[in-house]
Amino acid sequence: MIQTLKKYNFWDATVKGTGITRPIYLDQLARLNTGKTIVTVTGLRRVGKSFIVRQFMDHLIRQMKVPPCQIFYANLFLRELGFLRDPDRFQEAVTSWQKNLNVDTGQRMYLFIDEVQEIKDWEKLVGSFFEDYTAEYKIIITGSNSKLLSGELATYLAGRSHELRVFPLSFTEFCAFTQQDGTRENLLTYLTHGGMPEIVLADNHFARNNLIETTIDSVIMRDIVARYEIRNVRLLKKIVEYVSASASDEVSRNKMAHLIDESGKRASVHTVSDYLECLKEAFFIHECPVFSHKKNDYLKSGPRKIYLNDLVFMKKDQRFGGYGKQLENLVYMTLKRKGFTISTVRTGKGEVDFLSQKNGDRAYYQVAWTINDPGSETYCREFESLLSIQDHYPKHIITMDDLPLPPRKGIRHIPALDFFSSDK
Repeated sequence: MIQTLKKYNFWDATVKGTGITRPIYLDQLARLNTGKTIVTVTGLRRVGKSFIVRQFMDHLIRQMKVPPCQIFYANLFLRELGFLRDPDRFQEAVTSWQKNLNVDTGQRMYLFIDEVQEIKDWEKLVGSFFEDYTAEYKIIITGSNSKLLSGELATYLAGRSHELRVFPLSFTEFCAFTQQDGTRENLLTYLTHGGMPEIVLADNHFARNNLIETTIDSVIMRDIVARYEIRNVRLLKKIVEYVSASASDEVSRNKMAHLIDESGKRASVHTVSDYLECLKEAFFIHECPVFSHKKNDYLKSGPRKIYLNDLVFMKKDQRFGGYGKQLENLVYMTLKRKGFTISTVRTGKGEVDFLSQKNGDRAYYQVAWTINDPGSETYCREFESLLSIQDHYPKHIITMDDLPLPPRKGIRHIPALDFFSSDK
């Protein structure tokens, strides 16, 4: 056992498989490296969670001078470490690590568990290490589900756990990964290629398309079908195709229920809703709630806009909106990445794409491909919706136009390149 553990750990102080550093997440992990808490690193499959935790291990060894033997790493997707999926064998492995590496159990020990949901009854195992008052374990776990810390463990660990959500590459990260400047041309490439690290770095079109398909298949089969014991896989795949072609559009569950399941019958609204929730929990899609400015409250029912976690999964068809829908999707995900709560706003004069809120602050955003003609229908429509909201919060229009237009009645125009060029 110990030889297998040595093979996949970094007790020789050489951390392998760190990839290209993502400082945003590394800095957040460093800030969370205090106190007795559990850090959960979550995000879509293949978004780079494992690379980030290995980067943090390297940071601990090189920068924080943590002795390598104080760090235990278990990647549950590795075939040779499959025995660790049994909680008793996992406990046995930790004991073997401490004994054979002469670990100083009087000092902080780090437990990194990659794809922790692969361990049977992992909540009890993690809770046991957390509650061990004879030792100090710093526990960092990763998973591909938004409900990773839910149920009894979430209640038990209330106030003692932190979630670090990992997103696809931002535009600035995309430029760093591809060693390109933040130009309009490269922004157009980003709108097409998305921000999944492995796909971005693919050598050619064939490899990129293959990675896209295998990523979608992994999300469907591993994170949804296996986890939730989905029986109608054909219907689930149809729903994935539907939302991939409907990104930035309102999606009605009743309309989706007209999809035909494998038995030739109409799918139930209940089943469609359940499958959409599964896609949300696997970080494949996001659903944007609707806020009624007139009622000053969120609408409880009705269609909502769907946004994909990454643009690379979007079915790109210029006949149905093309780049405009991609731009709107990207603005949504950029606000999401920055920690804002987002909703669509219904007004008496139409709709505002986004209301973003955080720490008591709020701002409104309208997204259009271009408004460079002040007399155009698009120009009037985008401004009218914002002008109908009579409050003092900032209001913006984001477009692909190169030069900002003068403010109109307090509404600021932001060129998309400026908006995406800052991760703050």
